[in-house]
This record gives sequence, C-alpha cells and structure tokens, in this order.
Amino acid sequence: MKVATCTPVNFEASPRFFSRDTGLLCRGFQQAGIDCRVIMPGTAQEDDAADLVRCSPAELEDPLWWKTMGINLVVLYAWANPKYLNIAKAIRAAGIHLIQSVDTAALRSPYADLETWCQATIAEIGMPQPLASRLRRLARTGRDFIPALFDHRRVEMMAECDALAAVSPPAMDSMADFACALGRPDVAKKMIVVPHPVSSEMTYGGEMKIDHVLVVGRWGKEDQTQKDPQLTLKILEEFLAGEPNWTAEIIGPEATGLAALTSDWKQEIKSRLTLTNFIPHAELRQCYATSKISLCASRFESFHIASAEAVCSGCSVVIASHPNLVSTAWFTTRNSGTLAQSRKKKDLVEALKTEATAWHSGNRQPTEISAEWQNELHCNKIARAIADANS
Repeated sequence: MKVATCTPVNFEASPRFFSRDTGLLCRGFQQAGIDCRVIMPGTAQEDDAADLVRCSPAELEDPLWWKTMGINLVVLYAWANPKYLNIAKAIRAAGIHLIQSVDTAALRSPYADLETWCQATIAEIGMPQPLASRLRRLARTGRDFIPALFDHRRVEMMAECDALAAVSPPAMDSMADFACALGRPDVAKKMIVVPHPVSSEMTYGGEMKIDHVLVVGRWGKEDQTQKDPQLTLKILEEFLAGEPNWTAEIIGPEATGLAALTSDWKQEIKSRLTLTNFIPHAELRQCYATSKISLCASRFESFHIASAEAVCSGCSVVIASHPNLVSTAWFTTRNSGTLAQSRKKKDLVEALKTEATAWHSGNRQPTEISAEWQNELHCNKIARAIADANS
C-alpha cells in the first residue's frame, strides 16, 4: 500500500510541520512500515524533506496528476471547506481512496441543536476580540440560518470522500447531527473517528509523579483570546493557595510574559509557579511524565494536542464542560481526568481539587492512563488502524 497525506495550503515544511496533523500522520504511516509522503502546493524549497511532494494548485485539481502519484489512499486535511471540493473530486476521479479529516470540535447548526448552537455562538461573540472579528462572527451567525449560503456546500464537500474523519467521538456526533439536519444522512454514515496524531515520543516510563499541575499552550498576544491566560492564572492562584504542597508550571512560547499577571500574588504562592518558554519535545515529555494534572482553561479548542500528549504520558486532564471544548472533554473519560461543570473559575478550581484528591487516593494510575491513550492517539497506531481498515 502507498499512502499520502495532503494539505491544500502552502505551509512552511519545518520540523514543527512534521510534529503535528498532516506531517505527523505521514511519519506515523512510515513508523508503521507503510510507504507515505506529504503532498502540498508550493514551490520546492532547498530544505524540503525528501518525502514532501510540492505541486501547483492546478495539479491538485487534476485527476491525471493524481494518477501519476501511484498511491492507493489519501488523507486530506481540508477542514470540509467547499473551496477545496475540486481537489476531493480529482482524488476520487483518479481511483484513489479518500479520507477527509475535519479539524473541528463540532459543526454547529441551529437546525441540528438550537440550544447548543446558541450557547456556542454567544460564547464566541462575547470573546474579547477585535471589532472586525466580532463582526465576521455576527455575519456567520446570520449565515447559519440560510444553509444555501454555505452549509449546503460544506455538506457537499463532506460527501466527496470514502470516509469522513472526525477528531473525537463527540466531534463525530456533532458532525453527524449537522449532516442529518441538512438532509444528508448518507454523509453521516461515512463518518469515522481519526484523532489528531500524537508523537510516539510521548510516553510514560514509570517516572515518579509529583504534585504538579502543567499548562501547555501558546501565550503570545494573538493567542490570548483562545488560551485565556487571565483565567488560567486566577485558577492556579486559588488552587495553589488551598493546596500548599502543590506546584504549577505554564509552558509555551511567550509564557514568561505572563509574569505581569502575577504581580499581586502572595510571594509564597508565586514561588510555586514556574513560567517556561518553548522547550523541545523530549523535555516536554519529561514534564508530562512527572506531573499529575494537565489543565486547559481555553475558551475553545478543536482538539487540544497538549491534553492528548498529557494523557499519553500518564498525566490526567482537567477541562471545562462547554460546547466549544467537546473534543478536549473526551480526554477526561477512561478514568483520566475531571470535567468541570463550566468555565467559571470556581468550577475549574473545584475540578482541580477533585483531580488532586483522585491522585492522592490512588484512583489515577499513570501506567494505565498512558497505555489506554497511546493505543488510541500515537501516530503509528492511528496510521496502522487506517491502513488495516482500508487494505
């Protein structure tokens, strides 16, 4: 079998590209002993990997070009965006089995679940963001009530595949409801779960676990609407004040810039918080493997790789119950975390306390958490499952 992963966007094919999504799944196929390459539009660069195939946008829409690739299966990361419909049609016209991966926590429609749609939409419009972004979201809200403007074309794109991959079971349920509400139950029948891959480096090797909370993310100004560092630090401050034996660490690009948000903390609490900028995967794995809890206080996530890496490394997860976080909530199942009742500070602090108690009472077993989720999320395991299902 020969396989390709494909993105229709000209990304910089840096090592980071091959550490997630399209690039990492390619590496997963290779680790599983399956011939795989990445296909991406753009001009070839000197430092492009040998298994990266660059092409023109026109070639991506040409069945004859796809036939020259000599491949049996393509996993296309195109967000179910109808502007890429011609690519999906070309792949299938070439006789290649096509799996479309839809990177979303959920697809919402007022015709599928009005209450949840309202909750998600109100939360999105209410987020701190530039006026232009708020106006765009308001426009999409109106568009949701006229499916002919976009949603019918999106479902048409979703239909153009042999299998439609959601990143989690909750995401699949939402996508199925979306398709059925728009009159396409046939699309719902094509759905499968293919999580975003996690590097096989992320493991647990029996390390000593300490009373430590880890928060991993991007903390630059452009990421703060999503990651909500203000709420994150308020949660950690209150939790650490009530748990004097616990420590915490925030890791990720520009994390040290969050120090200003702790200026009014008591020194004893501040001394138990560490802010660390970007670190290599090997060091990050060690942080997960020695910590007990991974906290996510984001306003929204489509999947949340950090939580997936945490459970693969024997670290449990705390996340809020919210329509815009349903995929991440999946990681609290299988005795591997606590789901807070809401994104309110008091509920997330209470969830952290509940999770700390679970660890102290022996109700969290890192070896079991790690083994369970590695089998589900490691890139080579996902790749092998795809290949076996399509051989």
